[in-house]
Amino acid sequence: MSDTIRPLAEAKREATIEHILAGARSWVLANGLNATMDQLAAAAGVSRRTLFRLFGTRERLLASAFSAGMEDYQHELPGYDGDRDGWLRSTCDAVHRMNSSVGPGFWELTSRPDLPPDLAATERLRRRKIRETSATIARILWRASGGDGDPPHELAATVGAHLSPHFTAAVETDVGQPWQVASELACDSIGRVLRELAR
Repeated sequence: MSDTIRPLAEAKREATIEHILAGARSWVLANGLNATMDQLAAAAGVSRRTLFRLFGTRERLLASAFSAGMEDYQHELPGYDGDRDGWLRSTCDAVHRMNSSVGPGFWELTSRPDLPPDLAATERLRRRKIRETSATIARILWRASGGDGDPPHELAATVGAHLSPHFTAAVETDVGQPWQVASELACDSIGRVLRELAR
């Protein structure tokens, strides 16, 4: 039996990095991309020097923080359990709950044309992963409904649009309703299109 235990110093370093990334992401989501290293250090409860030692630049720290957030997003989605309609409801709830927590920093990341290279690469990766996740959800729903091959374009587009952070923001901001309403509308729309296409 060869279970190896990581050295304590390595475990502490990884925990410190995770803590810093969570603090930086939280601060930036709430306040925007123009965070200073002093503000990010204060948000994470570490020194400025520690941030530079671990990440080198502010842009690399922000890119790492958003990349870690994408990993968290993937882990928060429920696995398919064989109950198509229940899984769709749980997935919509998980996505819209997470979408409702984004703030100014997220919208800046998704819309600014002048992002530094590290952040621009992170945004391209985010968009690709979101599209892949939506495509996977559509594929699972299609196969769970007896469909063969790739899901129809209409289903894929409906899933992508209704699970988008922009959909959540429209319901919360423009309509004045909570994320739960966005989730319900998304679940109903996706379910209706799925049933029509699977006839």
